[in-house]
Amino acid sequence: MKDTFGKFGGLSAILVGVLSIIYAIFYLLIARQAEFLGIYGSWLILAVSGIFSSAAYVALYQRVRAAGEGFALWALLLGVAASFATLQHGVYEAGLVKAARAAGTVTGTAPSEVDPAGLAAFFVVGIVSLLFSWLILKGGALPRSLGNLGILNTVLLMILYFASAGGVQTLILISGGLTSVIVGPIWWIWLGVKLRQG
Repeated sequence: MKDTFGKFGGLSAILVGVLSIIYAIFYLLIARQAEFLGIYGSWLILAVSGIFSSAAYVALYQRVRAAGEGFALWALLLGVAASFATLQHGVYEAGLVKAARAAGTVTGTAPSEVDPAGLAAFFVVGIVSLLFSWLILKGGALPRSLGNLGILNTVLLMILYFASAGGVQTLILISGGLTSVIVGPIWWIWLGVKLRQG
């Protein structure tokens, strides 16, 4: 029987990796030239990635659950919750940017009311990354090097969360850049390719 959802989940994972890079382009580059387009677009991209990451987590759960059913289910539940928080965060922030433009005001850089200090986006996703990576290493259904890369991404996500919570800009830039532009996208795209291979 063909694993149609595994292929869809794999495509979703690839899209999350690509969207992460596009998000960075909008937020870091386009926003410098066209502030509204760059910031508004980046939040919408974040929201869309929340939808696709949930599908990728389900496909990953299906692939690694034999290595530890309870841990895999826990990772799935946390992952889907974080995906929803990402969707909600993106839509909420995009709405704020649009409302600020309509009112002729500038959007502030206050902590998000939806995901303070990146609790879901960095800390919870870091736990999810750790759990799934450990199951990849334990089970052998996916390459061990993918699991090792996931562990590295976990470390970066945790550094990013605590740096964000503490306002340590240098660590935010380093860990955020590495996880959102390099390590994270490579992990998601590689995962997607492997899930699509069945």
